[in-house]
Amino acid sequence: MTVIAIEGRAGSGVVDVGQAVAREMGLDFVDRLLLAEIARRVGATVEAVHDSTLRTPGRGERIVNLVQRMLERSSVAGTGGDPYFGPGVDILISRPYAEMTESPVTSAQALDERHFISATAEVIRDVAEAGNAVIVSRGCAAILRDRTDVLRVGFVAREPHRARRILGQHQFESLEIAEEYVAQSDAAQERYFQRAFGTNPLDPFLYHVMWNLSEVSDEWATARIIDASHALTERVLR
Repeated sequence: MTVIAIEGRAGSGVVDVGQAVAREMGLDFVDRLLLAEIARRVGATVEAVHDSTLRTPGRGERIVNLVQRMLERSSVAGTGGDPYFGPGVDILISRPYAEMTESPVTSAQALDERHFISATAEVIRDVAEAGNAVIVSRGCAAILRDRTDVLRVGFVAREPHRARRILGQHQFESLEIAEEYVAQSDAAQERYFQRAFGTNPLDPFLYHVMWNLSEVSDEWATARIIDASHALTERVLR
């Protein structure tokens, strides 16, 4: 069973490399958008999830099975909806860090934030338990740091490189807008990690390895992650 958790700064290459690793290893790729899809569809039938146009590299049935277990828990709990997700949590999960800079101004919003953090952590643990997945962002490395069978990878890159990558991904009107996006994302990510885990996203103790993608290529990082994953699996199996 292979699980790789990747966290990094916006525009550092986290998504690009994560998707490449998932393709090469035949794993499911799970990011914030897929977590939001799970949240949106958790009250729907498993068939509806299975027939979704959202496809991930690898075997999407594993994610369907995750939703099935969540639905079963709801049934056992006797609730009308899933105990992990309340109204609007799917919207929160799908938001990039850059849109999460504002602190809650009411107790209700603070409660929603705690619920969001708890829900995200729970579903990431479930995905890891199902196995054979590359999980990206939302503090996955911090959430799974006590699991010895999960490879945890961190990415950084210089801000100009990150802004240029973001500019291409989001089609912003100018490099200046992309640079502002990077700055907002960093602030929000720092806040999220402090609120959720009492640390910061660049804490080296969260990761087995951390690479600067301004200094190495995406292809190099992809190959090294695959090598490290195989090595970790061999060590766990001894």
